[in-house]
Amino acid sequence: MWWSGDIFSAMRATLSADRVMDHFENHNEGRAVTNHHLRAEQVVDWATRGGAKAIGLDSVIGSVEEGKKADLVLIKNDDSPVSFPILHPYGHVVYQAQRGDVHTVVVNGRVVKFDHKLVGVDLDKARRAIDETTGYLRSELGEQAWEEGMHPEVPEHETLANPYTYTGAAAWKEDEE
Repeated sequence: MWWSGDIFSAMRATLSADRVMDHFENHNEGRAVTNHHLRAEQVVDWATRGGAKAIGLDSVIGSVEEGKKADLVLIKNDDSPVSFPILHPYGHVVYQAQRGDVHTVVVNGRVVKFDHKLVGVDLDKARRAIDETTGYLRSELGEQAWEEGMHPEVPEHETLANPYTYTGAAAWKEDEE
């Protein structure tokens, strides 16, 4: 999968997908959307407190409160043309912020990133290890298999019945009867 796994992309994709679906459903019924029910504030909350709650750690992490671990992500990028003006902080985080805008990260009270750079990490060593691993895989697979894996044939598009939908979930049960 070639999709970024960072939290900013996930928040942006979540909010955008919800809004696209809202427009799609309303358009099919001849209605226009004037307001979206899902807000940037909710998506940021899901990414922080909601993420902690989902893994059962909301009593320890997920929000800045006395007694919880000091886990913080501080966003600052004075060189970015989209870092100002910040008129809607939550919307800015969801739609404008990116990994490169993360100035400082604190995990359990320990600074692990500062001034946009990881602290105490030998990136050259990590790159060498990744290059060695990639080289090993290529040699084991062979160049043809490697290229086929990196550029697989794209099958013809086929839409399958999906019982795991967000709306109209009961419709698939009728088909089974």
